[in-house]
Amino acid sequence: MIRRRARMTLALATVAALVGLAPVAARAGAPTDTLSDGTRAERWTLKNGLQVTVRNIPGCTGVAVVTAYRVGQNQDPPGHSGMADLLGEVQFTAATDGAPERSRAEMEGLRPLGWNTQVTPRFTLLSEIASAAQFPGALRQVADRMRGVTVTDSTLDRARRTVMRDLGRSYADPRELSLSAELRELAQGVDDQVVLDRLAGRTLGDLEPQDVRERLHRLYVPANAVLALAGDLSGVDVHALVGQLFEPIPGGVASPEPAEPPLKAVSRAVRRPDLRRPLGAVGIIAPAITDSLHPDFYLNALLIGKYCEQQWGPAPEPLATRFRYPLLADARLAQFFPPADPGETDPDQLGVAMQQAIEKLAVSIVDKETFDEQRINNQWIFGGPMTPSLMKRIRVHAGTLHTLASTMAVRALWGDEGFWARYLKRFMNPHITTGDKWADYFQSPDHIVRLLLTPARR
Repeated sequence: MIRRRARMTLALATVAALVGLAPVAARAGAPTDTLSDGTRAERWTLKNGLQVTVRNIPGCTGVAVVTAYRVGQNQDPPGHSGMADLLGEVQFTAATDGAPERSRAEMEGLRPLGWNTQVTPRFTLLSEIASAAQFPGALRQVADRMRGVTVTDSTLDRARRTVMRDLGRSYADPRELSLSAELRELAQGVDDQVVLDRLAGRTLGDLEPQDVRERLHRLYVPANAVLALAGDLSGVDVHALVGQLFEPIPGGVASPEPAEPPLKAVSRAVRRPDLRRPLGAVGIIAPAITDSLHPDFYLNALLIGKYCEQQWGPAPEPLATRFRYPLLADARLAQFFPPADPGETDPDQLGVAMQQAIEKLAVSIVDKETFDEQRINNQWIFGGPMTPSLMKRIRVHAGTLHTLASTMAVRALWGDEGFWARYLKRFMNPHITTGDKWADYFQSPDHIVRLLLTPARR
């Protein structure tokens, strides 16, 4: 989702401001693939370790610039929950050598097509959508930020307030994104006191600018990042431009990812004063994305999610959907939002609703065309071609373009092109494993996490 936008005072450099850049020779061995949808995909690595992934889409109204860093909530130090969110906010808003500090309230003028920051357990995404005329200048500013930002007391204070406000909203807002975060923390066994300390600001209050500078200097470096560009790049020597702007930046060292905490099948009910009726979420613990069976799991999750949406009917407010599985953002939990009776207090009944839906699907006849539709509509996630309807939308809708570029960036963090080629081949295989095997998996109590939010007693 592209962030809300407001007025901005900082002007972007135009193409003309970068005409004087000296060309840089593209590195050898960067493969270019022309896909059946007419787009061109390319991926290479600079000498300083920065991975670059590009998708040229003729006819787009903008260019999405997404920088993904291997800095996530799983790396928050003990006692400093929320650190990754704070680092991302400072990196995105602090002053650089070439530009003043910018606030969220100023972003509409700077990026009228959209912008976003997203921090997940494994990574941080910083996104900006530029027009074709703005693109070279926008890319230069992204490079300036990677080179280093200025962290002052006022910068840190403002970022801390913003992060605390966002974290508070994420737990006060019962929509599916907030439910998803609570569901994941429930499965991870995160202690309630950790959550309370984070919401009260106790985990970030003792940080000094020097602490933040040190972490940014160590983690927000080319060797720990991916740069993704998506849009109409016709007539732009992307290799030369990226090389000129980013290759001189010291590479640093890629940060090893900590082991992810294991997920456990648990059940919990939580009272919330802001609710009028119960809301529930069910998470299905997935196989590891590196498991050769994961493409099978993903295809079946899509099919079951579509069936549940049909069986359960429209999601009640404030939910927007009955199913979400943001594969590259949170691959470990496929999330369902089954209906809950008005007086329900038992979270295990959510698992029952899930099992009943799967049992009905298991005795239904699912034709080949249904599976093919899911494969064709979702192959773009793994680097495959886009459907004509998606191509039409992506050319005019900045939010959809942003989703594509974000997916490209995260895909590069997860694995190399060989890994994703194998994944896509398995996903598109018409003989992929379906039926009883996965019906049993999705119904197994060992794989189900249940969270029920109920209205507080008045």
